[in-house]
Amino acid sequence: FGLSGTNDLSLEVSSIVPINLNERLNYLVQYPHGCIEQTTSKVLAQLMLSELTNLSPQKAYDVQKNVQSGLNKYRGFQTVSGGMAYWQGNRTSDEWGSIYAMHCITTAEAKGYRIPDGVKPALLNYLKSEANRWTYSSRNSKAQIQAYRLYVLALNNMADMSAMNRMQGGAR
Repeated sequence: FGLSGTNDLSLEVSSIVPINLNERLNYLVQYPHGCIEQTTSKVLAQLMLSELTNLSPQKAYDVQKNVQSGLNKYRGFQTVSGGMAYWQGNRTSDEWGSIYAMHCITTAEAKGYRIPDGVKPALLNYLKSEANRWTYSSRNSKAQIQAYRLYVLALNNMADMSAMNRMQGGAR
């Protein structure tokens, strides 16, 4: 009905309350913001789409292109220390964003995506260094960040037993 290219139709059949996956997918693909968390969320969610729904060949191609584009953006976030800045071009690494980006990189690499040269090793070195610098303090509210950092290092076969023991000892 109507002119070619002016109308779309999607049908979602589900045994649960509708989640309008098609609309959410379109929003995700065109998400306008670009800090490290938003860029990573966009990439990570699209990495999981094929596990949630059957994508048309065109949508699968678009998702693949979007994921690789997002991964390529990581170069602009990387700081001299190897961590990821909150915004591209900033000089200070963001602790949470760095861990989250590495988790995304690990997932993407496992799915066959190419990670820009140098990004992963520098980021892993940064995470390892931060894990070793962390100490427990009753005033330190960053134990969850340390736990996530240690988890992501372990996912990359870089489990840091001394940092894990230090964290466990402080939690008693």
